[in-house]
Amino acid sequence: MFTINLNEEYKIKIEKGNEFRDSIFNDVYINATKNVADIILNSTFTSEYDDFNNIIAFTGERGKGKSSSMISFRDALVGNKNEENKHFFALDNFFDNNLNKSFELIRNNSFAKIDIVDPSLFRGNESLFEIILAKMFSKFQKEIRDKNSIISDDNRRIIIKHFQDVFNNLKIIKGDRRELYNQETIDALSNLATSSNLRNCFKDLIEEYLKKFENKDFLVIAIDDFDLNVSGSFDMLEDIRQFLIQDKIIILIACKIEQLRESILNNLYKEFEYLLKYNSKELKEIELINKTEKYLEKLIPFEKRLELPNLKMF
Repeated sequence: MFTINLNEEYKIKIEKGNEFRDSIFNDVYINATKNVADIILNSTFTSEYDDFNNIIAFTGERGKGKSSSMISFRDALVGNKNEENKHFFALDNFFDNNLNKSFELIRNNSFAKIDIVDPSLFRGNESLFEIILAKMFSKFQKEIRDKNSIISDDNRRIIIKHFQDVFNNLKIIKGDRRELYNQETIDALSNLATSSNLRNCFKDLIEEYLKKFENKDFLVIAIDDFDLNVSGSFDMLEDIRQFLIQDKIIILIACKIEQLRESILNNLYKEFEYLLKYNSKELKEIELINKTEKYLEKLIPFEKRLELPNLKMF
């Protein structure tokens, strides 16, 4: 029997794994599980084509439970190998025969997390990538400051060096380009090459961070209320596209697809403003709409969009 407290319809309610089977989000959890298994499977293959995708979107209107289901699933995923809280995910109870393969893939891997990223709380000009990097470092810093930390000095130095490399790359990209050309030729060319490798540099950081700090296989990044930061949604999508779509990372986002579509389209309108203004034959409005759909489908494929159930049906 389902119970809905009308006084708490907009509050986040975290469900434990042993509650998934009887949850109104049961189908959402099942599909999220299949998607995670698919990401794990595809992360083991290298391809010359840019077809890997590691995003799972919990979609729907406000109050449907996007945040609740996303965070519940993340916590269950991260806790699935915690013997002290084995009931938290309760894999044996939740998975049925149709999910055996997904069950095995998830059971054979482990998952780390960082604090929930909430773009609606961003202040100033910080980017999504910068916030994620800061949350990773904050978690690492807290651990190494703990007098009971078991991280060796060598591993500590290696991870800090990777953080420094990523930050230096980021600083070059974000810096004044004019300053770059005031440097000596070799230094300038070296910095140009370094800045173009930010993605690979971050990939190396993730590899060492998981191996030497978390002792896990995948990092789960959950982004809540993704679409509420309307003005910054497109930039956040670009950060994901450029830096975060790679193996060893699983991205969970709670969003309303329609608002993301609007943000992408608005950005394209700005980009092609003059062509549209003068009714250029080279570009029509319908083409921008098609570009928007292709971009969104590439970044968040339909099979990775988990539509939350309509609570009015229960």
